[in-house]
Amino acid sequence: MPIKWEKSLYSEKAKRFLAKPPEEFPLLTLLDGAVRSGKTLNIIQKIPQIFDAIGNENLKVFSGYSKSTVRNNVLIELKPFIENYLGGNCKYNGSSGELEITLWGKIYQCLVVGGGESDSSSSIQGGTWDFWYANELPQHHYGFYNMALSRLTPANARAFADSNPESSNHWLYRERIKPYLDGDEDVRKVFEYWHFTMKDNANLSKTFIDNQEKLYSGAFKARKINGLWVVAEGLVYDTFSFEKHVIPHETLLNKIKNNEITEYFLGVDWGWNHPTACLLFGVDRAKTYYLADELYASKIEADKIISWIFEKQKEYGRFFSFANCDNARPEQNDKLRRSTNLVIYEEKPKVEDSVAIVREVINYDKLLVSERCKNTLNEFSTYRYPTEAEQARKGLLESESDIPLKINDDCMDALRYGIFKHVTTFGK
Repeated sequence: MPIKWEKSLYSEKAKRFLAKPPEEFPLLTLLDGAVRSGKTLNIIQKIPQIFDAIGNENLKVFSGYSKSTVRNNVLIELKPFIENYLGGNCKYNGSSGELEITLWGKIYQCLVVGGGESDSSSSIQGGTWDFWYANELPQHHYGFYNMALSRLTPANARAFADSNPESSNHWLYRERIKPYLDGDEDVRKVFEYWHFTMKDNANLSKTFIDNQEKLYSGAFKARKINGLWVVAEGLVYDTFSFEKHVIPHETLLNKIKNNEITEYFLGVDWGWNHPTACLLFGVDRAKTYYLADELYASKIEADKIISWIFEKQKEYGRFFSFANCDNARPEQNDKLRRSTNLVIYEEKPKVEDSVAIVREVINYDKLLVSERCKNTLNEFSTYRYPTEAEQARKGLLESESDIPLKINDDCMDALRYGIFKHVTTFGK
């Protein structure tokens, strides 16, 4: 049932947010925190003021994991707020995502898009807009997030986002929230952070809050009740540490220069709409693996990978010995075989077996990843097993619960292919 806006109560924090003039916000403003803390509703109430300040010359964009999540989380409250409380009008076409908002005599053309898939950025390439609202920003794909920010070209453009906390390894926490909290001036010039708890929603009763606190424990209580960014159970490589296992690219280059790394090889996971991932590994005499570089792109053929391999051999001054490739594209593998001097394997190992080997390598601190490999690092913080609720909803067998979810796992697959092949064939 939609919110009765005329009866809403406001905490001091909500009042401060709603009273702040739109032009005083930086490019991107994030409201995060506990569930039911009022983040989304605060942004919804702010939208008319922002629209009025920015004007209606350019497109406005609303995004979520999918168009349906935007409809369910945002439009279901925005539409009655605009129409019943402010006397405006909303027209939404669910098929095209076109949204027209009429308010105070002006018509604002908007677009609703999904940003959760690895190929989502293709739907917004070439666009220009002056407003972006990202609902549940951590559910957006990293490529979509970067593309969307680059489309905010007018000088008065503003982006607002809401978020429930995720893992502290998530790219949003690492790249924006933590630097902001640490006082990074460069981040603070373009990013503002508002943190909300359940107590910042003045419409919630103490009884409701007390009951919610009893429903959760551990990491989920920390996230949902206290609004904290913590690592939850369920990550496939939960012992991977950004502090311990990520190294500056300059450190890697020095190891290459000093001939500490003795062999180089590749892991390749083919895609089309979903990205192709090609990872370059090195290994030293102590059997420590170094993830040196990555190629990550949608809709590329073998020619692109061939060119990339030659470029990297020239860049690092080293020859690569082999590639273990996804066997779903034998014609692409054959092209690699004919065009390079690499031995091309097409061994697609069982997920459980290869995950176990990669986990062992990580647990013994035998995998170091260059900071250059941003897409791989992002997937380390999201590659997870299905929850019990997801298992029940999808009707998974007990054995299938040990298989990670097939969501944004392109680099993780390439990682498995490369390391599994080297460890099982050459690493003993």
